[in-house]
Amino acid sequence: MGTNASIVKGTALLAGAGLVAKAFGALYRIFLARTIGNEGIGLYQMAYPIYLIFLSLSTAGLPIAISRMVAARVAAGDRGGANRVLSAALILLAGLGVVSTLAMALSARWLAGTVVADSRAVYAIWALAPAIAFMSLIAGFRGFFQGWQQMIPSAVSQIIEQMVRVAVALILAVLLLPYGVEHAAAGAAFGATMGGMAGLVYLIWTFYRRRRQREGSPVAGPGMGGRTAEPFHRTIAKLLRFTLPIALATVLTPLLQAIDSMIVPARLQSIGYATGQATALLGILGNSWAVVYLPLIVTAAMASNLVPALSGLLTQEKHRQLQTRIGEGLRLGMLYLVPASAMLLVFGGTIYRLLYGGAQGMILCWFAPAVLLLGLEQVSAGTLQGLGRPSLPLVHFVCGAAVKVGVTLTATGWPGLNLAGAALGTAAGAGVTAVLNLWAIQRLTGAALPSNLAALCGGGGMIAVSWYLSRHLNCHYILEFLISGFFGVTAYLALLWILGGIGRQDLEIISDLVGHTMSRSKQY
Repeated sequence: MGTNASIVKGTALLAGAGLVAKAFGALYRIFLARTIGNEGIGLYQMAYPIYLIFLSLSTAGLPIAISRMVAARVAAGDRGGANRVLSAALILLAGLGVVSTLAMALSARWLAGTVVADSRAVYAIWALAPAIAFMSLIAGFRGFFQGWQQMIPSAVSQIIEQMVRVAVALILAVLLLPYGVEHAAAGAAFGATMGGMAGLVYLIWTFYRRRRQREGSPVAGPGMGGRTAEPFHRTIAKLLRFTLPIALATVLTPLLQAIDSMIVPARLQSIGYATGQATALLGILGNSWAVVYLPLIVTAAMASNLVPALSGLLTQEKHRQLQTRIGEGLRLGMLYLVPASAMLLVFGGTIYRLLYGGAQGMILCWFAPAVLLLGLEQVSAGTLQGLGRPSLPLVHFVCGAAVKVGVTLTATGWPGLNLAGAALGTAAGAGVTAVLNLWAIQRLTGAALPSNLAALCGGGGMIAVSWYLSRHLNCHYILEFLISGFFGVTAYLALLWILGGIGRQDLEIISDLVGHTMSRSKQY
């Protein structure tokens, strides 16, 4: 299998696991929202961005740095050095994880009372704090396996983590609800801690099992020992140098969500909403973000797959293959993102109603452009990181973040927009970042950015067909959604084929991928 197949294979494994995990998460969110209500979801949403900030401080960028350094050493034939990267990374991650856990737990009362301005959120913050230590170590193992371009351990651990998280969260939310909505929200949050523990146990077991299986092999994969003269402190220093700009950019993402959690309620109250109403609307925004993140699982997986792949090619100085891999990664990203955005634009209200009930879901339609631009931002940032230029996505992200905050602050206060202003801010910020990333890629590599005319035309056809059918079918809204969506996707694929956006080779790759993935999964 060639360049396309390599990208699709790694992306499919990580994205497939992510989608399965998110399916559990979506079901969990549905039952949770109907159990503890919008106010309970609002309390959870206040705590979760704080957790993400502390988690980012302990892990941000390290999985990418680990995968890139491991991939470079594997490409150079230094397999022992690849294992040494993992050992150094685990030492660093363990220390950062414990410090971040303690810092979050000790500052919980201040964060709840001052930052999110609802003291009831302290219980959810405490419940989430221990998860940081477990997730930090998980990040190290996932980065190591991905550096070898072996995605199945990471994929399986995601599923295990989410299954345990959902089960624990729902059980505790129900049991603690009689004690108050704040305790129920904390019980739901504690699911993340138990899920992290379960995922870590699986990855440790997989690592040692594979080391025993390959012991003594001269061409061993993950788990084999090796010799390298580089001391731990030097390896850690290299990890930190590569990680720092990625970490700063990653920390900004939940920080922006936290800013939303402060800006949105305040701006809504400024146009006449009561405190409880503003908190409930923040819960709706949190529900919408959960849906928006679903299609971005695929582009996040694609970005994770591109980092070690590009790093290996860069180490081997295969510049023509490097340009080809970049072009194909961006092309495949757009082929996926266009229909995902079109689906949300047409069916945003239906999807929200289907998942959460209620009629507040038109906000999802406003997030449709954001899905396209956020996904493109992810793929282009992964490309720059694989090229060894992690500082560029950081600079570009800061530019986009400034635009996002400005637009959100302004537009959310307009009575006709309210929550839609947050969606517009996200789209504007992601658009700025994505354009700057693409410009940098073209300047650094000379790679020809792919023409996306076929995908855009196909997306337009998909919107037209889906919109027309959804307005003229006279049936139950779920059946209407299924029929309109099916014919819309069919129109997209037909136009894509007619306009040359996909070819027979792409279909053959997908067919080969299914058989390859099934045979590889038997090893796990």
